[in-house]
Amino acid sequence: MHKKIVHSFLTTFLITFILGFGLLYVSLYKASISQNRQYLMNTVKLVKNLEIDDLNTTRLGDTVKSEDIRITIIKRNGKVLYDNYKNRIREKHLQREEVKQAIAQGTGTCIRYSDTMQRSYLYIADYEEDNQTIVRLAMPFDGLSQSISILLVPFLFSIAVSFMVVFVLSKKMANEIVEPFKDITNTINSTNISKEVLSFHKYNYPELYGITDALTNMSEENKKYLERLEKEKKVRQEFFSNASHELKTPLTSIRGYTELIRSHTIQDSAQIDTCLDCVLKESDHMTQLINDILTISKLETEEMQVTYSHIQVKKLLDSVVETLKPQIEAMHLNVYVNATEFTVFASLDHIKGIFYNLISNAIKYNKQNGRIDVVLKKNQKNMYFSVEDTGVGIAQEDQSRIFQRFYRVDKERSKTIPGTGLGLSIVKHVVYYYQGKIHLTSKEDVGTKITVELPIIVKEIPEN
Repeated sequence: MHKKIVHSFLTTFLITFILGFGLLYVSLYKASISQNRQYLMNTVKLVKNLEIDDLNTTRLGDTVKSEDIRITIIKRNGKVLYDNYKNRIREKHLQREEVKQAIAQGTGTCIRYSDTMQRSYLYIADYEEDNQTIVRLAMPFDGLSQSISILLVPFLFSIAVSFMVVFVLSKKMANEIVEPFKDITNTINSTNISKEVLSFHKYNYPELYGITDALTNMSEENKKYLERLEKEKKVRQEFFSNASHELKTPLTSIRGYTELIRSHTIQDSAQIDTCLDCVLKESDHMTQLINDILTISKLETEEMQVTYSHIQVKKLLDSVVETLKPQIEAMHLNVYVNATEFTVFASLDHIKGIFYNLISNAIKYNKQNGRIDVVLKKNQKNMYFSVEDTGVGIAQEDQSRIFQRFYRVDKERSKTIPGTGLGLSIVKHVVYYYQGKIHLTSKEDVGTKITVELPIIVKEIPEN
């Protein structure tokens, strides 16, 4: 880049210098022609005011000789009345371009090379129609070639000096331009982008702000992305660890009861039935756990085949509460349901899962003789569902993780409470699937309230 900038400066300088010199040459050339033409036209006027015999005796004759000006006076029929070069040159004057122009237009001018005189001349011709006479003057005209030959050495010297000055300045400017890019490169190479955010100096070039800001933003996004990957890695590790543990526990129980029956250690039929009931219970637990894991996986990857239908949510909520009635009675809980009848268009399994998991958690983590308030209502296009309990509550530091897979707040207490630890995670994924909102408020030893808002309301209940 440094060499490219220097080369560009030098190339631009040379092109500009050559173009400038060319324009100057053309301008001077035209100015010289114009000046000499005007001088000859003025001389023509003097010649026309003199008699032919006086041309050699007046001061004008001396002037034209000193300046090597040729004077020719020609009649319209081609007869030469006067020519101060008549002893040296014989030519057909009427065939000359300047003479033709003068006869046609009154005046004529031409620049051409004379083979006889071995040099270029500027010709001016003036035609007097009254006396049918053409006055033609010619003077040597070499353009600016003589001046150029004189100025060539100074020109070459000046271009050499200018070239060196431009070369030094271009290298200095190139260094100033490239230096910020080197600094940016060094900053990038010396920064651990997985842990740090790129930070650049303030440069004198506003154009670099866009680059540095973009790199800083990219660095921030990259850091956040890596942090998210690390977090997801830990979540996956924890997930597999918890999943293995949760699956291993019922498998161990099933294997233990099976070995007892297989070894005929237990002979009593009632005890055998008890073992078989435990095997079935643990099998159901494993099935529920696997189903929950598959449900979360499909929700995360959006691969679940969802069947939508019109659901009367109050009836569905009543049936869920009725299903959980044995657990409610076992805890001696007071459940208050405030529900409005309306219809939503969604997956029955999804809505039932939200109702079941939230109320089930409110039961399991409640206190004996506690209370549960269930509210189901609508507002325009949104369904609001909230469950509030008077249970053990959730500590502030645990509330940000409560919706993670397998996360259970009170590890010791969770051992005695059945469940997979996936219920709230499923609720969260279902809510996000419908682009809804979920809100948690909780206080230890006071209770927990979870509110779900879904934009799935149907204004009119379909007949079918």
